[in-house]
Amino acid sequence: MISHTPERWLSKAGLASRREVLEWIDQGRLTLGANPVRADRPVAAPSSPSDSGQIRLIPPFRLDGVPLVPPPPLLLKFNKPRGVVVTLSDPEGRPLAHDFLRDTPWSEPSWGRIRPLGRLDAASAGLLLLTNYPEPWNGFLAPEGEVRRQYRVKVRPALRARDREAFLSGNAGKGAGYENVKVEIERESPKSTWLLFTLVEGKNREIRNVLSYHGYEVLHLIRLAFGPFHLGEMKPGEIVCATSEAEKAGIVWEKWESLVHP
Repeated sequence: MISHTPERWLSKAGLASRREVLEWIDQGRLTLGANPVRADRPVAAPSSPSDSGQIRLIPPFRLDGVPLVPPPPLLLKFNKPRGVVVTLSDPEGRPLAHDFLRDTPWSEPSWGRIRPLGRLDAASAGLLLLTNYPEPWNGFLAPEGEVRRQYRVKVRPALRARDREAFLSGNAGKGAGYENVKVEIERESPKSTWLLFTLVEGKNREIRNVLSYHGYEVLHLIRLAFGPFHLGEMKPGEIVCATSEAEKAGIVWEKWESLVHP
């Protein structure tokens, strides 16, 4: 038997965030069978009955009397436009990444809670991955996982002669405290330069911090690739399913089932 609190069970099974589950409990909407559940009381369920070890069972939770059934695994690729915020809400009223899920097949509740993998700040654009099961991706996101990210970056002023050796030899990030920052020149003009950055750490604001250290302003920053996943010809605001790409890339999804079904 395995025990977790209700909010952990439902978060792991892709059904809701822990905060949402706690709200359901406070409102008396979440039950185990016919009995209300408590946030501080662990609930047990049998361990996986599968020889492969990939099926996980959750207790028979119900929301408003309706059984909660784990969704099938899902990975989405989103071409995030500049100015879109990767949060659940924004006090400034800026558009949210989740707004773009409306009027798509993945807006249905049966897909569970879809969350971003990593972040892109509001001023950045490009490839953002979304999933309803984030736990299999922990190693993929961690800096020590050394998963490559590639970006197109437009800087001002144009790349200076004195910086070319450091940038093109892979040492652009060292003075700013970053390792393994590969830079290539894509296109140059008298006042600006388009650069291709490849990172393996992917720390918060890494590219912006490196360029600021060298005295450059970032005019545009677009993520082109995240590991084996590529932006390709996707249009800004477009969302496509990439679940099969994830399976081909070797992502092992945990398959969740409820002890009861509708």
